[in-house]
Amino acid sequence: IRTMSWYLRLGYGVGQLPEGIKSAAFGFYLLFFFNQVLGLSGTLAGIAVFIALCVDALSDPIVGSWSDSTVSRYGRRHPFMYLAAIPFALSFYFLFVPPQGLGTLGLFIWLCGFAVLVRTTMTFYTVPYMALGAELTEDYDERTLLSSLRTIFQLMGMFAVLIGANHLFFGATEHYANGQLNPAAYPVFALAAVPLLIGGILVSALATHHKIPTLRVPTKEKFSVTRVVSEVRLAFKIPSFTAVVCASVIFGISQGMIQALILYTATYFFALTPNMLSLLFTCAIVGMICGSAASRPLSALMTEKKVLFIAGMCWYAFFTSVIIILKLLGALPDDAELVGWLYIVSSGFFSAVGLGAALPMIGSMIADITDEHERIHGERQEGIYYAAASFAGKMVGGAGPVLAGFVVDLAGIEPGATVASVPASAVARFGWVQGPTVLVLTGISVACISFFSITRAQHRDTVDELLTRRQ
Repeated sequence: IRTMSWYLRLGYGVGQLPEGIKSAAFGFYLLFFFNQVLGLSGTLAGIAVFIALCVDALSDPIVGSWSDSTVSRYGRRHPFMYLAAIPFALSFYFLFVPPQGLGTLGLFIWLCGFAVLVRTTMTFYTVPYMALGAELTEDYDERTLLSSLRTIFQLMGMFAVLIGANHLFFGATEHYANGQLNPAAYPVFALAAVPLLIGGILVSALATHHKIPTLRVPTKEKFSVTRVVSEVRLAFKIPSFTAVVCASVIFGISQGMIQALILYTATYFFALTPNMLSLLFTCAIVGMICGSAASRPLSALMTEKKVLFIAGMCWYAFFTSVIIILKLLGALPDDAELVGWLYIVSSGFFSAVGLGAALPMIGSMIADITDEHERIHGERQEGIYYAAASFAGKMVGGAGPVLAGFVVDLAGIEPGATVASVPASAVARFGWVQGPTVLVLTGISVACISFFSITRAQHRDTVDELLTRRQ
């Protein structure tokens, strides 16, 4: 299938909306909620989320291999997509509704347990859904377009959380000038997300349902847990796959740390007003949409996907950290409001453009790797490869908040602290840890992706060879 209708493209892309809602909630609100609102230490909250990530890491390859080998009247991917919708949405809701009086241990267990459930149920949808994208088309540029659409719909989900929820549920009240500190807002926010989570999954599954008869039938043996380990080992023997996984995981940690700290950065480091905070989120979402929309045209200029990925990452890292570092060095004006606007424009809009251009390349490169796998081994195995992509994406909400929790505790920002109560030394420590860390992690990610070796010409030859074999 080399060309796709816009109905199919958009219907498939909508399926990334739930991931955007979950990612924004995990990346921006989860640590803040359990730390600043409920009083769980930043380190414990980060560790709980990281434990959930480690448990979830086991489910990714299992679900990927399971969906690769599934034979049913609804194909390989769709049964998982349909069945995951309701459990995922309910787990997300209960994560933000812990009972009162749990105490430190109880909060830790609640966060850890429901974070595991959210991530695992999401895996049962996300891995088959992303693998489906590689099956819908083998065209080099069409895959980039599909990946871009996925990113745009993910950003729309994040926009619904960061802008819509910020105005609807986290506005200032008589008792809470900062609405994010209002504990009553979080259950209502989680309940409002439930129909969006279920709807996004079902719309995507139904929009692609008619393509089931045209998709590949499994050629591998029946699923077994023992096969999963050998399949993962086989996948990592392709150097380009190792390069993408390592690069995206490191980049995901960096991005996740920034997301988890953005409320701290905006509140304590730049003292943004609630209206400025909303504008920061708006600029970030608009910037990412602009970058994602531009990724397909940019791929005509930077013809190799890894080059565009590297350019986007470097752009993102520079504009994310430059204002923070310049403020620490005293190189910015003393006008706090002006500095706040510079932060919104630089770390909000401009950095997001680079992020939006880079992210679609991950899914597009992995799709090309699945063709390389078939060329070498003679069978399709999209699920295992997109399991790794799913895991890398979860690093945003897993290892990122762990690092963020250590940053908060190292800086000395106490739970429930106001801007006036945080010492200047704590704010400075916070900035010096956060700013340079982004640059270091991005450098490591660039070094990893440099080993990706599948070029446009090589992929064209691979697809031609596969078509000849199938005929």
